[in-house]
Amino acid sequence: MRAAADAGDWYAARGLARLLTQRGDLDGLRAQVDAGNEEAASRLPELLMRRGDLDGLRVAADAGDWYAARGLAGLLTQRGDLDGADQVLRAAADAGDEEAAWRLARLLTQRGDLDGLRAQADAGNEEAASRLPELLIEQGRSEEAKRLRRFGLNPDGSIAAVTFSQRLSLDHLVLE
Repeated sequence: MRAAADAGDWYAARGLARLLTQRGDLDGLRAQVDAGNEEAASRLPELLMRRGDLDGLRVAADAGDWYAARGLAGLLTQRGDLDGADQVLRAAADAGDEEAAWRLARLLTQRGDLDGLRAQADAGNEEAASRLPELLIEQGRSEEAKRLRRFGLNPDGSIAAVTFSQRLSLDHLVLE
């Protein structure tokens, strides 16, 4: 199977990665990752998580492995280190990992971190923007949630409101 995987057989590479993961063969899995086996790259964090290997996950995440970053954030969350998970997800999201951005928005919502959600929404995180009204409602701020849904955010992150000139325009439309 290894020879076929090394020769470029996608099915063999996938099967080999699965087998190495089942056997707990960390060195073999790492060798396959180095050889470009995408299945091995996605399974390596799984094995590191099963082992509780925060250091291994952190090294891989710091090297730009998004699978490892997600795995590290998940393990940190399970262990109650939400600040650590936040940092890992934020770094991965800033590097362009959309899944990490989604998970970060979810974590910020769970933590009730309205300012963090606003900052992420301002940075273009669509999931954070969609969760902002939900969090406002959970915090008993339904009027702000309504304004947010209707008018969005100002550049400073505050919730926009109708300006006097907009109100005049709206009143004018109602009168006609």
